[in-house]
Amino acid sequence: MSAPILEVVDVNKHYPIREGFFNKQTGLKQVVNCINFQIEDGETVALVGESGCGKSVLLRTIIGLEQPTDGRVLYKEMDVYKMDRKGVKEFRKKVQLIFQNAFTSLHPRFTIKQSLEEVLILTGIKDRKRREQIIIDTLSKVGLDPIYRFRYPDQLSGGQCQRVIIARALVEQPDLILADEPISSLDVSLQAQVINLLMDLQEEYKMSMLFVAHDLAVVRQIASKIMIMYAGTILESGPSSEIYNNPQHPYTKVLLKSAPSISKGINEVGFHLDIKVGDIPNPDSLPVGCLFNTRCMYSEERCFHERPISLKVAPGHLVSCYLAKQMDDE
Repeated sequence: MSAPILEVVDVNKHYPIREGFFNKQTGLKQVVNCINFQIEDGETVALVGESGCGKSVLLRTIIGLEQPTDGRVLYKEMDVYKMDRKGVKEFRKKVQLIFQNAFTSLHPRFTIKQSLEEVLILTGIKDRKRREQIIIDTLSKVGLDPIYRFRYPDQLSGGQCQRVIIARALVEQPDLILADEPISSLDVSLQAQVINLLMDLQEEYKMSMLFVAHDLAVVRQIASKIMIMYAGTILESGPSSEIYNNPQHPYTKVLLKSAPSISKGINEVGFHLDIKVGDIPNPDSLPVGCLFNTRCMYSEERCFHERPISLKVAPGHLVSCYLAKQMDDE
């Protein structure tokens, strides 16, 4: 079996908390904690969690925009943080990030052509006609008329801008796309269009994808594996069918109940959810024990004293919860 295209091993990202006249460190903001997962060649993995749970920080750490406090990120078995200049250049070419806000990701004074051409120039493509043809072909692939290359971002709709951002990621023909909530700013009908577009492009380019979202409804059709993130930690992960049909962690069940339907655009369960009123734990002072204990309807004494370990409840299905029953491998 070939090595995974991406492997994240025990990655932590903590920020020092400094106070006082002498800027003395008084604590740690624990944003990402002990993250482990793999993405196989051609696979789409979804990372789902509420806003503020550390998803975007994890993506920036994977791509190298942030240095991890601990842990490793391996791209095709090569440590991203130990690469030489040539290796980093190849990594940045083959692993592309799609940002959440399309408008702020495009230079307002650049035409679409200039924004896409800048990437190709940095890649080393000197022939102007070749760059022009790549831009035309790529815009066509994402469903935009090539004439749009002469327009500015403020002359495009939100959906069109998002397609330009996807095109900019594709011009270098990457192996892996990191999509940071690429549809959260779009309305429901456009969300479905962009997801279908990404699925078609993945099939055509044979690329892998880490798709970040804040609700489970949008990843149902695109992801083969799903990870549920809460307060910087993966609470449950497994094949998509397992997460939807056999959720084990109370938080996963809450996300499933509260997920709006892409086809209807409404919350189908109203306001009654099995969750205590409260906010996501502050990364400045995470709770002792299970991270979800302050909001869980099923929390008991031990949940407030000791953090549950990750158990395998089915093939490829891992859960960190005292309610879960470990799978018998015999």
